[in-house]
Parts: sequence; C-alpha cells; structure tokens
Amino acid sequence: MAYKVRYMWHPTHLVSDLEACSKFFREVFNVTSVPVEANLPPREECPTYPRDYSILTMIREVMFDCIDPLKYVVEGRQTFESVDAPGHGHLSGFGLAVDGADELYKACVANGIRSTDQANRLGSPNRPPVTGFKPATLFFTLPETTGLRYQIYARAATGPPHPRVDPEWTLPPVSADDPLSLEFCSHHTILSSNPAKALNFLVGILHGRVIHQGCNELLETDSTYIALGDGVYEVAVPTRAGSFAARDLRFNAPFAFDTYHALTWKVADLSKVRRHLEAKNIPLLMQDEHTLVTDPKHTIGVPWGFTDRKVPGDLRLSP
Repeated sequence: MAYKVRYMWHPTHLVSDLEACSKFFREVFNVTSVPVEANLPPREECPTYPRDYSILTMIREVMFDCIDPLKYVVEGRQTFESVDAPGHGHLSGFGLAVDGADELYKACVANGIRSTDQANRLGSPNRPPVTGFKPATLFFTLPETTGLRYQIYARAATGPPHPRVDPEWTLPPVSADDPLSLEFCSHHTILSSNPAKALNFLVGILHGRVIHQGCNELLETDSTYIALGDGVYEVAVPTRAGSFAARDLRFNAPFAFDTYHALTWKVADLSKVRRHLEAKNIPLLMQDEHTLVTDPKHTIGVPWGFTDRKVPGDLRLSP
C-alpha cells in the first residue's frame, strides 16, 4: 500500500496552564476547548495512560492540542520538556494524519530516518510503534534526521476527536460570530538554519510540492512554501541575526535543529481582526498592509498571524 499525507493531525503546544489556554481560546477565537479525556477510551482499557494532560481546540480545519508536559507521563517517562513561564508556552511540533502509516515508517527506515514511540524509546527497524491507548501506528521522527520532531499517525485512528476522519466533512462557511473572520489556516511556519533536512522529509519523503519561494519581508526570512496534504508549510531561514525569527529559532531549537514557529490564518476581513485584537488589549509584534502578527507574550506564547492574502500558488478555495 502506498502512503499519503491527508491532513494535519494537530499542532502540539506545550504549556504550564491549560485553563489559561482554554480561556484564551474562548475570549480571542470564540471557540471552546475540550479535555483530551473526553476522547480517550475508558480508563479500564488503558489504565496507565495519562488522562488530564491536554485540551483540544478545533479552529476551522486545525485541531490545536495544548499539553501540560508535567501531566503527560507515559510509562513513567515525561515525554516533553517542562514549561517554566506560567500561562505561556511554545509550539513544539505537529502531527500528520497519514494513510499507509506503516509504509511510511518503512520508507523512513530505508532513508535513515529514525523514530521513537510516545515514551521516547527508539522504534524497531521492523515494526512501527503504536499508541498507548489503541492499536494504531504512531511515531515521532528524530529531529536529528528531519530537523523537526514530526508526529505520524494513522489517519483512520484520528477520529474522534478529529472530524476530518469523516470523508464527508467539509470546511464550514465563515461564521458571522467569528471575531477573527477565519477562513482557513494559510500556512504553518517552520524556522530553520539549515533547511535541507526539512525539505528532504516534507518533499522527498512525504511528497509535498513546492508552490512558492521568496523573501518573507515581515518575518525577515528566505522562505519555501510546500503544499502537503491539504495544508501549506513554510520552511523559513532567518536572514538577519537578531530578528525575531532568528531569536526564536535560537531559543526554541536546541542543537541547531528546526522549530515550529507559528500559524498564520487566512481571514475575510483584516480590519475586523485588528479591531478585535485591540478590544482584547492584544498588542501586535509586527504588521504590514496585509498581515498582522500578535505579540506571543500576550497570546499564550504563540505569534498568531492573520492575513488577507493567500500564499502564491495556493489553490485552496479558489473559484
């Protein structure tokens, strides 16, 4: 069976205060978060698996996952590093929903890409790891080989909670009650000082397609945009030492690996976004005529981007 990336399973956001994140999403995005436990099997089916470590928030087509690392202990191991700043956090990586996940695992092994399970144990070359709560393939690539720690999950196992496992699911119209007038996620930004590993994985292994290359003047990066599944991923190399992107890469990417930096949303009305952020006393980190970026110190550690333009070459929702 061939493998194919279908959609993003979820971003992973490491935090120290899940309730603060839930409040942020209610007040700023006007969406409700649910505890991960609501979507786990009964406790008797996975008695040792943690249950209160995460909240899931559906934002348009993206299911956003906030995790408290101190509560995410799998088989006695804390999987993620702790977050020190109360109420804040940072993006860690993201998962991809894949048809043929076992075949992808074989392709990774064949190309020298090692992976771990949820407890950070190296996987067998012959058999992919599975989740701790159901018999479904799930593995995490080592950033030494792919730049970022990518999570691969069998698409058929993603729902519930992910509605996109249903082949009939479609993106709903922009809601009149949405204070940010979100249409869809424009792109996810990965910062890198050496993008070869990211491009090898996203394009060479996962069969993503480069749709645009150019200077991101606002972020101060040389960027390559890749269409993969039904999303777009920006691999961005900072061009100026001391820029926000360069500092974020240095802070969040130890050992000179990549870092998952931000999500940018395509919106119907940028002026509406500006008014809403001002009403919520959320300052901007940077802006230009077509894009606003929030100051992450005021938005749970994430520099959320909002734009009224699509990435060149992005054909999603085109007439």
